[in-house]
Amino acid sequence: MAMTYHLDVVSAEQQMFSGLVEKIQVTGSEGELGIYPGHAPLLTAIKPGMIRIVKQHGHEEFIYLSGGILEVQPGNVTVSGRHRNSRPGSRRSASHGSET
Repeated sequence: MAMTYHLDVVSAEQQMFSGLVEKIQVTGSEGELGIYPGHAPLLTAIKPGMIRIVKQHGHEEFIYLSGGILEVQPGNVTVSGRHRNSRPGSRRSASHGSET
């Protein structure tokens, strides 16, 4: 069984994702970040772009955020974003509303 942690992706308007994940990939202020179980505590700004969420059993979801904050704590990660667009297993462009 793969190791997991709890992820919350939220905006001022709504909770966009909440659940157990194996890892996420996000663009931080200093470059690409991969957050795996056991990652050191971290608080950083994130740049506009897609968050790649790998849920349990390898299922993927992509959420577009136009920036925000990433907080990593033991066993829990929170992404507070300003915009969202998501669709399980696909990518969607927020500017065009089309899948890529």
